[in-house]
Amino acid sequence: MTEWAGVSKLSLMLETGGPGAEIYANGRNQVAVTVSVKPTDENGGTYYGDISWPNRVNLVDYVSGEKLNWQGRDGWCFTDREDRYFHHLPGGGSRATAEAELADDGTQKFTFYISCWPGADRKSVSAWVETDTGKVYTTTAGSGSFEGKVALDPLVALTHRRSGVNWEYSRTATRYENDTKYVSTEAWNYYLSLDSTDNYFVTFSVSGYWSDPGYEGFFACDIKPDSHHKNLYGSYVWYQEPHGSSYDGDGGYGGLIVNFPDGNKWWDYARVYDRPYPEQYLCFTWVHATTGGDGWHIPNGPVHTWRVYFSPVITAWDRYGNTGKFSIDGSGVDSGIELADYS
Repeated sequence: MTEWAGVSKLSLMLETGGPGAEIYANGRNQVAVTVSVKPTDENGGTYYGDISWPNRVNLVDYVSGEKLNWQGRDGWCFTDREDRYFHHLPGGGSRATAEAELADDGTQKFTFYISCWPGADRKSVSAWVETDTGKVYTTTAGSGSFEGKVALDPLVALTHRRSGVNWEYSRTATRYENDTKYVSTEAWNYYLSLDSTDNYFVTFSVSGYWSDPGYEGFFACDIKPDSHHKNLYGSYVWYQEPHGSSYDGDGGYGGLIVNFPDGNKWWDYARVYDRPYPEQYLCFTWVHATTGGDGWHIPNGPVHTWRVYFSPVITAWDRYGNTGKFSIDGSGVDSGIELADYS
């Protein structure tokens, strides 16, 4: 039975095909590097058997030969797992596959994803392989005909602030807005997005809202005591991802609002994520609903007092893994939704 005993070709290449790339030093941004190795057997013929990776295939420092941190959390790290959000190169670049590939001539290709953490210095990276017989081949400095490297320059991680994001709002439709016999509803969508021509948010995390069925994302309610509690103000954050498919709804009315079935026998649905590229922004809805008679009734769902609220905290990640952290003061629900930097 043949075994992997030698190497006739060994190289590595960035996904862009260039000699180097920049990468944000935030531990999330990824650059793909592919190691190509043509293995030989003990007789010098092409070896077509499986190569165990990453056991037998690694990335190392071009000068010292020291292995990068495998799935680590400091310095320069690498993994065989692509992050679907943050595998992007600043300035653009193609994407690579994480699967091992076998070319017709027997060359096997292995793609790794490199990241780096704050404080990392510029790094030149080389390939390292070890055969089944224990022989090591590298492309490090002085390795002869196989010598080669890719140069990676760390960029200081960005922190997105309120001044660098778009916070826009516009009137939105609700399914029953024309049914004004008992309730009149005005609803406005607010949109959080990155103010950039070549970058955008790709995922969000939100804390501070009700998660009860029928009230998911509801975070502030103020029912005014005047006029028999006829004026209700409410705020919602539509946090579920993917945004588009999570809130398709019937005819696009995917946001359940003013869900007050007990006593009022009323609920409505707002049209949310009504702008293009819904995964690139986070949508909120602010509602003013007015009813007649003896006004709004409580309790309904989690609402047991006339005025109750959370103050949500939002973390947004851009396509390179840089973050921004924002907050909303739920106490201001009667005058709209205001975004601020989280502190």
